[in-house]
Amino acid sequence: MGKNVKVWFDEETDILYLSLREGISVDSEEVAEDVRVEYDKQGQIIGVEIYNIAKMLAKPLARQLREAVKA
Repeated sequence: MGKNVKVWFDEETDILYLSLREGISVDSEEVAEDVRVEYDKQGQIIGVEIYNIAKMLAKPLARQLREAVKA
C-alpha cells in the first residue's frame, strides 16, 4: 500500500487528499473534526480527506517558531 500512496493538495479549498489505494468510494465517515475517511465496497480504506489543512498546521508551526525565537 505504501508505494501507491498519492497526495493532492487543493490550495483553493484547503483540502489535502491521501489516496491509499485505487478504487471507487462508496462510503465515508468523519473520524475527527475535518478528517473524513473513504471506503470501497469491501470496506477497505481507499482515501483520507483532511479539510482546513493549512489552518490546522499553522497554529503548531507558529507555536514552534515562537519557542525557537525565545530560545
